[in-house]
Amino acid sequence: MIVLIAVAAAVLVPYLTEPGIPVFMYHCVADEPRDGDENLYVRPAQLEEEFQFLSDNGYTTLFSDEYEDAYSTHKPVILTFDDGYEDNYIELFPLLKKYKIKATIFVVAANIGQKDYLKEYQIKEMVKSGLVSIQSHTQNHIDLSSVDVETVDREFRESCAALSKISGKNVTTLSYPGGYFNKDVIREAERYFTYCYAIDTNEYSKDNHYEISRGGVFRNTTLEGFTIAIETYSQSRFYRELLKFKHKYFTK
Repeated sequence: MIVLIAVAAAVLVPYLTEPGIPVFMYHCVADEPRDGDENLYVRPAQLEEEFQFLSDNGYTTLFSDEYEDAYSTHKPVILTFDDGYEDNYIELFPLLKKYKIKATIFVVAANIGQKDYLKEYQIKEMVKSGLVSIQSHTQNHIDLSSVDVETVDREFRESCAALSKISGKNVTTLSYPGGYFNKDVIREAERYFTYCYAIDTNEYSKDNHYEISRGGVFRNTTLEGFTIAIETYSQSRFYRELLKFKHKYFTK
């Protein structure tokens, strides 16, 4: 019995005390929304407040393909920006340089060069700085869970080829468009990517490579809300499992 208890403790203690990794999802950075969902447009001043907080409090920003490294990093945080809007170069990039912060931009490959989206020279400049990683948001930003496997394969293959050609770097991570995926999508993603990021999956584990949870940062996100989110996502697995239980059974 003593041996069984010791073995169980050796397995459960590391599992329950494993920390979470704060991963955030942004989209546009602009004072004035252009179109679509206004809440996706984070103000530059709001973003700078968040970067100042990270800098002042000793957080280490990592790229999306450094997810496993985050578990051996002091106060890690992963910042991701979906779609590849041009304001990521105009507004975000100067702030990254100012605070020496790293970010991943998940780019829709087919939109490169289009109005309001990143241009090739902008992507190259950001990658060259060492502060930006360009990764896949598929070729055409479709709901991967609603199409056949051949289409999913093409979306992955074409986006990886296009983005790596421009950035000069391997494309190793994916952000599911809309956060939509299923078992077939994951199976296909395993052929192309090392990590895949979703939205609010509540899956937090060093071994979880294809359903990595992200919390959204929006126009109505306050600095207080941002800091609370970091603290919550950084808590032990035991604490986060309690929150999941509470949310599932006691939150209307």
